[in-house]
Amino acid sequence: MSAEFVPAADVRPEVFTVRASDHIGRGKQRGRQLRTGIESAIAGYRRYFAHLSIAEADVRSAADASFVRLQDWAPGAAEEIVAVAEGAQIPVADLMEVIARTEIMTQAPAAPTECSTLSLTRSGSSIAAQNWDWAADFSTLWHINDVGAVPGQLRHVGIAEYGMLGKIGLNEAGVGVLLNILKHDGDGPGGVPIHMILERVLSKATTMTEALTIIHSAETSSSSIITVVTAEEAVQVEIANSQKRERRAGDSGSGAEAAGESVGSRAGFLIHTNHFLHPELLPGALELNQTSTSQARYAHLESKVAEAVAESKFAETVAAGESAGVHETTADLVDLLTTAPEEAPVCCIPEPGAAYGDRSATLVTVQIDPERKRIDLAPGSPAHGLRGNRRYQL
Repeated sequence: MSAEFVPAADVRPEVFTVRASDHIGRGKQRGRQLRTGIESAIAGYRRYFAHLSIAEADVRSAADASFVRLQDWAPGAAEEIVAVAEGAQIPVADLMEVIARTEIMTQAPAAPTECSTLSLTRSGSSIAAQNWDWAADFSTLWHINDVGAVPGQLRHVGIAEYGMLGKIGLNEAGVGVLLNILKHDGDGPGGVPIHMILERVLSKATTMTEALTIIHSAETSSSSIITVVTAEEAVQVEIANSQKRERRAGDSGSGAEAAGESVGSRAGFLIHTNHFLHPELLPGALELNQTSTSQARYAHLESKVAEAVAESKFAETVAAGESAGVHETTADLVDLLTTAPEEAPVCCIPEPGAAYGDRSATLVTVQIDPERKRIDLAPGSPAHGLRGNRRYQL
């Protein structure tokens, strides 16, 4: 991989549209069509794992263990991964190095900072948005993912890193998912890959209840926060290795009050960056790394949300299912997620001359409107004006 990287806002991602009669055919088509990108993603992660001082043998062992766990949890999904590997003419173990990259990275002493997520619950019209931050060197190693339905599974659209079956997105039933990485002292390799949990929700869940059941059923070993959004509500599921706890707007028992989010929470907002918020998961919770901006980004968003509520831009009547005539859009959330250079880096842009491994960037801005069954995907930070935005209506 070159020492240079393509600025995220300049990327025009490949659009992968797959239609097949079953999940095996769908997997083979993914492997054949995306072979070059998959090979590049594998090479990119191998370089990244080496930078994180994870031995090759430990990478392979972790990838293999996650695949075994996945086979037990979701055999059909494991079959599709085998089909992708066959289509791409690569070993399944190589493909799993990308799919289980979050679990593999638990073996590193520190993890890169990624992602700021914001949701707003309104009965019948809840919405969510996210800045997906990751290593700038991966700015071209993701694609738009338009996955057609097969028997027993739903169509879904979103983004995926090459080789993954799914990641952040929205399905045709109006169930959406977003993702932030977390870190806990009990983390380890070998669990069901968090990215496969996202894919299963997108492929199978028609309701919030079904989505939460899928998430809770997975035997996880790493830490993340999945935000699930439907037209009726948004729920955050904090995952600390094998433990899972839910957070909802206005629920003081889930850490909203303790986290200083009372004004926004009463108005229906949920904010998440990259540190734990649920009080039951705080023991053992860790920052991602020594230079983490998670706390600063959270404080900035909490302040911006409180300011917007105080200016009556958002009503504080979510519990009654009313909105006082206010019709918020995902664009309103993106405005809150947009920061200037002198502010906390909710919009993450690499410093000029930053070295490999120390140059994170907002690679994609995502907007999800479940009630309208609409998702917007824009390369780069919203501070760059959402050039290249693609809108999908499911």
